Amino acid sequence: MKPRAATKRRPGRPPRLSRERIVEASLALLEREPEAPLTVAHVAEEVGAVPAALYRHFESLDELLDAVLGRILGGVELAIRSRATWPQQIRDWMASLRGQLLRYPAALRIIGRRGRTSPSWLDAVSSQIEILERAGLSGAELARTHLWITETTMGLVMQEASLTLPDQIEAARASLAEMSAEGRARLEPLMPHLARLRADAFFGFAADRTIAAVVELVEGREG
Repeated sequence: MKPRAATKRRPGRPPRLSRERIVEASLALLEREPEAPLTVAHVAEEVGAVPAALYRHFESLDELLDAVLGRILGGVELAIRSRATWPQQIRDWMASLRGQLLRYPAALRIIGRRGRTSPSWLDAVSSQIEILERAGLSGAELARTHLWITETTMGLVMQEASLTLPDQIEAARASLAEMSAEGRARLEPLMPHLARLRADAFFGFAADRTIAAVVELVEGREG
């Protein structure tokens, strides 16, 4: 007796819908169409389903976006070297966060929306708090330092995501002629130096200066 042939999926029939597949499709959309809003209808079209089918897996758009952001930011903590010193771990956190958000710049729009901050974002920044606690910070000092590092990192990332560093320099060069004579006299001599800056190196410079200041703060407390 011949064995029964394996059942084949009919041509064109989409694979089974799951949370994993919906999140993967959402990530693909963010990478391919970063300027387009990530909506239930848009994701449903990507997976070949009707919008109502997605609500069997996610109760709301917020829940879906949290899952997507969680996937994007999940690699941040994994990039922190467990045996590194706390300043090195803070640098790992800053560099990994930048890398993830520049890969998916549309994620910047879903960190906070409609007055709500994504818990996936808060989970990502909580790993930085744990590092600072091990450095010996607590209370108001911990809160200020945590916000300082987070705002510094995000400010640099948001600027870079909206306009790359070379484009920033070129745009400044193009506007020199429209500046006041006094302002142009200050800025123009710097342009050759600015033009040689590379984004990775500049971010490293900013991160290292920030961390050096935090180390000085911690060591000042210990002294």
